[in-house]
Amino acid sequence: MKNQRTIICVFFIFITSYLAAQKSPDLTAHSFEVDDLKEERFVSFTKKQLENSQFALVGEQHGIKEAGIFTNAIFNLAQDYGYKNLCIETDALAAKKIAEMAASGNALTEAKKVYNEFPFAIPFYNNEDDYIMFKNVKRKGGNIWGIDQTFMAQFGMNFKHIINTTSSKKLKNTLLPLKEKTIENYKNAIETKDFSNMYIFKYDKATHKALLSLSTNEEEKEIFHQLWKTKEIYGYNSTKAYYKNNNTRGQLMKSNFIKYYKEAQKKEALPKVIFKLGANHAARGLTRTNIYDIANFASELAIFNNQHSIHYMIAGITGETLTGNPFSPTPVAPFDNTKQLPKEIQEMVPSFTKKYFILDLASLREFAYGKRYSEALKKMIFNYDVLVLVKNAEALNSF
Repeated sequence: MKNQRTIICVFFIFITSYLAAQKSPDLTAHSFEVDDLKEERFVSFTKKQLENSQFALVGEQHGIKEAGIFTNAIFNLAQDYGYKNLCIETDALAAKKIAEMAASGNALTEAKKVYNEFPFAIPFYNNEDDYIMFKNVKRKGGNIWGIDQTFMAQFGMNFKHIINTTSSKKLKNTLLPLKEKTIENYKNAIETKDFSNMYIFKYDKATHKALLSLSTNEEEKEIFHQLWKTKEIYGYNSTKAYYKNNNTRGQLMKSNFIKYYKEAQKKEALPKVIFKLGANHAARGLTRTNIYDIANFASELAIFNNQHSIHYMIAGITGETLTGNPFSPTPVAPFDNTKQLPKEIQEMVPSFTKKYFILDLASLREFAYGKRYSEALKKMIFNYDVLVLVKNAEALNSF
């Protein structure tokens, strides 16, 4: 009889919880709109989240101006909570170059010089707008970390860096013709509209070993190791081994990140970092590419340190984007993401009146069971903490 009462009690609790999930509040009770990220509603909401946090991950739609504006706003608000580091989707050398240019008195002039010599060498940041963010980070004494693979169009820029810094005359003389070859191969790729004509696909094992043997220090060796690793990753993509491509890239991001993190720990026990990455990379848990990416690693690390991480997703509803495609006849393209949004949010879009729509996804988790929300929305609720949608998004201003 006692066991029967226990079973009935458990069943009653289950039914009560299930029904509560079905009666969860609608999204309007968990969202708000602002025209400016300095408005008190947004500021107070964000500051509350930043308390006891170690990592804030901004997952962006690439190519829109508002992603950098948003990241910059988060960086400014995070200063009161000890955040000193901005982590971006480039390799370490590109991040170092960006930091040096941002700290100079003529950042845009220097950035345009690099772009003119090595077009598209630094992914995502061939634009004027994001340098507002980079200059702000450096003015506030911040650091810029780059944890991604080396970009396929970047070999020439990396070779030039070593040419200008190496103490080995033999290494310098070996790299000089290779640098010129990267430029020729890039021009050929653009003319033929064929990525496979870029130098990365000509960089072979014999060349790699020869360059390593001529290296004089760990920095040079690391640059060459990263070149070979990126060749491996792009190779998986070329052969349609997409899981290997995504997973190997994700593992590389983690290993590159932990190098920065351990170095930062020499100065402070608990380094705090704001990430600016593509939306997939900023997702907690299993991503849409079926890997546990750098954001999940950051989430677990924060928990280990008795802190928490904040995961943002920012995207335009409609607007224009800088495509970042060197083969495109027009650098800017219109977009409409409405149909890619969960149906519940699609229904709300016509009512939006301000620039930014902010949805507190984390507050919806207790209701995200049963059939109350679509599977698409439930996935978003558990991958991210905050959704930011931009009305009439603007394209970045390309160099």
